[in-house]
Amino acid sequence: MTITIRDLKAGDEADWRDLWHGYCEFYQTEMPDDITDTTWQRLLDAKDSTMFCLVACDENGTVAGFVNCVLHPITWSKNPVCFLEDLFVDPETRNKGTGQALISAVKDRGLDEGWLKVYWRTRRDNAIARTVYEKMADMTDWVIYEVPLEDVE
Repeated sequence: MTITIRDLKAGDEADWRDLWHGYCEFYQTEMPDDITDTTWQRLLDAKDSTMFCLVACDENGTVAGFVNCVLHPITWSKNPVCFLEDLFVDPETRNKGTGQALISAVKDRGLDEGWLKVYWRTRRDNAIARTVYEKMADMTDWVIYEVPLEDVE
């Protein structure tokens, strides 16, 4: 399968939403429609340079995967860092290098734009994805803590 990586565009909405719903199902999460709508708009908003999405297209131009990213400043560098927040590949097209191609494209953008690093997280039990990630990145010693803030949207 030939994979092309490019920026998300408005015409990708149906494919992106189908994959997004698959991603949410994978993580056993029901995402409210208004959150999905807001995420879609943020990813398309050229004025919001903090969020972007790259898509992987097959030879027919069908979106077979996506990576949603958040670019942000940090206190330890003048250069921004990129949080690779969501990565999902259509189950029908997995094990063909699509996930690696998406991560590589994010890395290449970071090199071109002078980011300090790209980082992401995944569930401990996401063994298949972790075999890909461990070929492409270093697992750190950092532990993530979260404080849920109820009633915040």
